[in-house]
Amino acid sequence: MGHGIGTLSTLTIADFLRMPATVQGVPEVVTGEWELGRRIRWLHVTELADTQGLLQGGELILTTGIALPQSQTELARYIDALADQGVVGLVLELGRRFAAPPPAMVRACERRDLPLVVLRREVQFVMMTEAAHSAIIGGQRQLLQVTAAAHERFTELSLADASVDELIAATGDLADGQIIFSNLLHQVIALDARDAPAEQLLGRWRRMAFSMSPGFGTVLDETEGSVTTPVEVHGQQRGRLTLFAATAPTAAQVMVVERAAAALTIRLLLETDDVLVANARRTVLSDIISGRYSSADAMHARTLALGHPTRNRRLVPMVVISDRPDLAEIVRNALVHTNLDAISARLDDDRFGVLLLRANQLERHVEPFAARVHELCQRTPGRRPTLAMGGEVTDIAEVRRSFAEAIEVGQAARAGERLTRPRTCYSIHDIQLRGLLYTMRNDPRLQAFVGRTLGPLLVRDTRDGGDWVRTVAVYFKFRGNKSLAAQELGISRPTLYERLARIQRLLQVDLDDPESSTSLYAAIMVVEALPRADRTGDPGGLGADRATPSPPVDSLSARRRTA
Repeated sequence: MGHGIGTLSTLTIADFLRMPATVQGVPEVVTGEWELGRRIRWLHVTELADTQGLLQGGELILTTGIALPQSQTELARYIDALADQGVVGLVLELGRRFAAPPPAMVRACERRDLPLVVLRREVQFVMMTEAAHSAIIGGQRQLLQVTAAAHERFTELSLADASVDELIAATGDLADGQIIFSNLLHQVIALDARDAPAEQLLGRWRRMAFSMSPGFGTVLDETEGSVTTPVEVHGQQRGRLTLFAATAPTAAQVMVVERAAAALTIRLLLETDDVLVANARRTVLSDIISGRYSSADAMHARTLALGHPTRNRRLVPMVVISDRPDLAEIVRNALVHTNLDAISARLDDDRFGVLLLRANQLERHVEPFAARVHELCQRTPGRRPTLAMGGEVTDIAEVRRSFAEAIEVGQAARAGERLTRPRTCYSIHDIQLRGLLYTMRNDPRLQAFVGRTLGPLLVRDTRDGGDWVRTVAVYFKFRGNKSLAAQELGISRPTLYERLARIQRLLQVDLDDPESSTSLYAAIMVVEALPRADRTGDPGGLGADRATPSPPVDSLSARRRTA
């Protein structure tokens, strides 16, 4: 049963019934067994039938019933008065006045959802009140300690400009429970499943989330063992923060959730809803690419909670390489234009990941999507983006391998686009030998081959600022046509003849020999794939110590406990 949260203690009726002093009285729950999670603010012993003005709400009433009215109607009115004053329950000791609880009292308690407990044996009320009040005060002391710790932790995180994911992780640690932060469209922005399966947490959240009223204020659902509090910015609700506890949530857990909501409010002053969702997509996509999830079911649940179901879908990973600041908006526009669902996010400064999702016939939609991206990019200045795709898969576990393929294809294609006619979108079938050599460019054996093949030319280019390697590259580009090569290099034909002759003497090769020319051209393609700063005159390793390898997929940032 969900209800608003007022001032909570840590002692519930169920806790009270398990206390040794209470057990001596052989307690029996007559009504309201489903309400034993109610928290007791204080125990109040009274034999008065009229309690008006004596109670403040939250009390558990202890009585022997000796002064209660005889009339069944008056007994029902007595129960109604207690319920109206907000007591959490009634404990009636049998023997002094009643041998059994009066039927009218039982019916009234059932009607008002008020727990009624009878004690079959006589027990000193003072023993129960001392034990209960000691527990309540001890709980309040613990609550103050937790409050201070939470305030300090969230203040530190806010001053450090902590991300939403970091705030959610801290909430899970402090509250010792599972946490979900969702927006008003029921998209899960961040979660902390602790060490439990994420799919179980998300299933539990889905059962509750769509039936929750949009009201304001913290809501405790004792049936679900959850606490939900709104996250508001400038008086407008931006989302909900929900804690799922192992048992009925304690007052300390409620306090942590409310303090976390305040910290999230500060964070959301800096981020729009679009940024929140984009960050959530980045986290999910990074986890898929890096394989950071416990099971396929966990990731399917996570993507479903974000509004992009991946179960029983065809999946095509794509990478868009560009440093355009408006790339996210361009990709989003292209997805809408081609009616495609996708999880998309920026992976780093110049790479944007797109995981296309569709029930069937997905590959034929890739070309229109890529064409739309290029069309939108042409409207503003900037270098043409490079789009590459991995192989289509149906198993989410295979996305990691396919994304790695798309990234390698994209990097190889981008390195060679200035030398070949660019395509709308590249696949593994398009990059051929140049792409293969690009993917192997950091292999020491390949670098040693390049050093042996082009070493003397690399040394002279570095020492003299010459153009020896480019001369061979242009000569091969025009398939041995010396007139076109000389024109491209901006030199006369006799000068080119002399330069080619010197190159053949230096390398001790015949440029007209097919095997020699193939080896030279392969080595040149490796050099062209390296950053310009790494094209050094180191004939033994071709700057192998300085060449920067592609960042591994596992280096993408992600939340430590998504699944």
